[in-house]
Amino acid sequence: MAFSSVPKESKTQINKAGTVLVADNPKFSDLGSALRLADKWRACHAYPINTFQATLRTKLRSYREDPIAAQRLKRMPTIIDKLKRYPAMKLTTMQDIGGVRAILASIRDVYKLVDEYKDSRRLSHELIDHKDYIQSPRSEDGYRSVHLIYRYKNKLAPNYDGLRIELQIRTKLQHIWATAVESMGTFLGQALKSEVVPSAVEG
Repeated sequence: MAFSSVPKESKTQINKAGTVLVADNPKFSDLGSALRLADKWRACHAYPINTFQATLRTKLRSYREDPIAAQRLKRMPTIIDKLKRYPAMKLTTMQDIGGVRAILASIRDVYKLVDEYKDSRRLSHELIDHKDYIQSPRSEDGYRSVHLIYRYKNKLAPNYDGLRIELQIRTKLQHIWATAVESMGTFLGQALKSEVVPSAVEG
C-alpha cells in the first residue's frame, strides 16, 4: 500500500491554507490551492495511524471479549468545521487529524490499556497530552473516553516524525453513546446537547 508523504511546503504555508479555508470570501484560485495543500497534509497522517494501529492490535491480544481496534483520517469538512470553531487553532497543530481507537469491554480494561501506553518504555512516540473524559465527561454531550495525544517518532520512517496522532480508548457502551450522539447531531444539523448522561455509558 502506498502512503502519502509529508508535504514539502512549510508549516507556515500549510497553516495559511487552513486560514484560507475558513475565510468568509476567499478567492476561488486561493481556495483551490488551499484545499489541495490541506488535503495533502491530511493524507500524510495515514502512515502514522497505520503503524499505531498495528501496535494497538498487538496489545489488544491479551484483552477479553473481542476488543476492537480502528483507525480513521478526519474528513476534510470536519477539519474545516473545527478550524472555524476554534479560530486560534492551526492546521499543523490539530491533534486528531489522524486517529486510532480502542474499544474495550470495561472501564478496568480501559485504564489497564492507558497505563500500558503511558508506562511503555518501548514506545518511541512522545506523549504530549492526556485527556480523561471518563473522569470528567464533556458537559455539552456527555462524551466519555480517554484520549492520549502523541507526537509521532519512528526511526524507520523519520519523514513522518512530529505528526500528531490521537489514541482514543473507551468501553463498548461509551462507544455506542458517542456514535449515537454523533448520528443525532448529523441528523439534526447541530451538536446534540445533553447535561444528563445515562449511567449505562459508564461501562
